[in-house]
Amino acid sequence: MDAIEFLEEWPIERRGLLHAAACETCCSAYDGRKSVEAAHKIFTTWARRVGLIEDVPVAPPWMTGPKIGGLDHLEAGA
Repeated sequence: MDAIEFLEEWPIERRGLLHAAACETCCSAYDGRKSVEAAHKIFTTWARRVGLIEDVPVAPPWMTGPKIGGLDHLEAGA
């Protein structure tokens, strides 16, 4: 329901075909005629297109992987 309300409040001059499709799909999901996953997919596609959501690059594995420095590393090698 939040997505439907958000789409309905979107400025008329900024709406387009994708907005209309998102409204229809979200309403259909609310009524049980379409899946919630389909509504989520088209809503996020629309939100990306209008700049509400940005695709943030994923951090490379070397930035998020296990740390190899420090005492744990020294003790493991001993």
